[in-house]
Amino acid sequence: MAEVDEKVMSFVEKVLDQDPDIQLEDLFQRAKDRNASVADLSRRQFNARYPLQVKRRRSQAMRGKGGTGKKKAKGAAKPRNRGTERSQGSREAVRQVFLQFATDITGAEERKELVRVLADVDRYVDKALKGAARS
Repeated sequence: MAEVDEKVMSFVEKVLDQDPDIQLEDLFQRAKDRNASVADLSRRQFNARYPLQVKRRRSQAMRGKGGTGKKKAKGAAKPRNRGTERSQGSREAVRQVFLQFATDITGAEERKELVRVLADVDRYVDKALKGAARS
């Protein structure tokens, strides 16, 4: 897959910490000024390789902490249908497989890498079926 420069990744993380609403063009230009290897990337490649990955990791970390931002009202009853909770878990597992597939496709820089990801589609299908079977 695409090679990630850890120095650029940490720079992007630091900049996004300071200014989460920074425009991609500004971030890309600052990264090019800081590291010449970034200049070889298109804006789309840069975005897929660095800012989107940082945001994805943060999003997953927030989900893991239960930081959805929604709070239950006091005295709110818990859902009684356990089947719904299990199906939500399997839905999330299948969703993660699709997101990984999409990430792998967008990370493919050359045609041969894209073909390799698409040729491996059975692996993603198996993971999705395994996640769906959790219900």
